[in-house]
Parts: sequence; structure tokens; C-alpha cells
Amino acid sequence: MSHRFAKMYVIRPQFFIPMITLLRNAALNSLQYKQELAVIKNQNIDISNFEENMNDFKEKFARNYELASCKFKTAIEEIDKTIDHLQKTKAALLSSEDNLRLANKKAEDLSIKRLTKNNPTMKQKFEELDEMKKIAQTQI
Repeated sequence: MSHRFAKMYVIRPQFFIPMITLLRNAALNSLQYKQELAVIKNQNIDISNFEENMNDFKEKFARNYELASCKFKTAIEEIDKTIDHLQKTKAALLSSEDNLRLANKKAEDLSIKRLTKNNPTMKQKFEELDEMKKIAQTQI
């Protein structure tokens, strides 16, 4: 080191080329370390980008899952409502069938004599008809 200047070095001429070589090698090593540091920084950036992308994917997937889940639940509720409505319709149809069966039975039991049971005029006409049948049978 020079006694006059703090950042100046004094060397002998025979050591000038080895000193330059040392400085060159130190600069190359420094450059190599800088390149390795840049690679590591890029890897860290890639990792953080990967994490950000993964978190973004998770959030979007969770949102889509929630939407699909809501739609699925709504569809199931609508199916249940439809099933209930169809059950009520079935019960109404079965009730109608019973009423039609009862009406058919009453229609089968219907006769003219039953309709005219409490009508004295018709009762007299039937009695006359019965008498005419008896007379007709005796004549044969």
C-alpha cells in the first residue's frame, strides 16, 4: 500500500503479471458467484410464482366446487319437490279410481224397480205387468 494514497498498491515489476492474474481470477470468481446468485434468485422467483399459481388454482377450484355444489343441492331439492308432487298426484289418481269404482258399483246395482220403489203409480204399473205375465204364462 502506498503511504500517500489509501487505495493505491505498489508492487514490484516481477509481480505485476501474477497480481493481474490474481485480480482477473478474483473477478471471474466474483462473476461466477454473481451468476449462481442470479440463478438461485430466479429459482426463488419460480418457486414463488409456482406457489402463487398453485394458490390461484386452489382458489378458483374451490369457487367452482362451491358453485357446482350449490347447483347440485338445488337440483336435488327440485327432484325432491317433483317426487312429492308426483306422490300427491298418484294419491289423487288412486282416490279418483276408488270413487270411480264405487260409482260403477252403484251403477251396476241400479235397476228400474229401485228407481220406482216409492212411486205408487209405477208400482201399480209393475203389478199390472206382473199380472199380465202370469196370464200370458197360463195361456201358453
